[in-house]
Amino acid sequence: MKNQVKITNKMLMVNFEFPITVGQVKLNAICQAYIYKSSKSNELAGDFEFMDQENETYMDMPIKGYDAWKKLKEFHTEFGVDLQKLIADEFDKVVTEDFQRKFLSEFDVKNFEI
Repeated sequence: MKNQVKITNKMLMVNFEFPITVGQVKLNAICQAYIYKSSKSNELAGDFEFMDQENETYMDMPIKGYDAWKKLKEFHTEFGVDLQKLIADEFDKVVTEDFQRKFLSEFDVKNFEI
């Protein structure tokens, strides 16, 4: 079996979080970054995704459980407010291309060589 397995690529998955505020809604956005050596260059590349959220509050009151969060989103939707889109927009304001470049610069490309 030793001769049958060959590592062809190294990838690192990193989770990080940061606070987001949209009106009276506050939460921690959870991001996953997949970091790898680019096949086109000798530089690191990464894919950054908004994966989840936690510690949601509304008017400083904790939102407990998915059902409560779903009701809050539905309430806002009735008034034409897409709460999830507003949160995603705030995420994009933080995880910009500049942020991603700085984040990737914290890692050494040599650690991704095979």
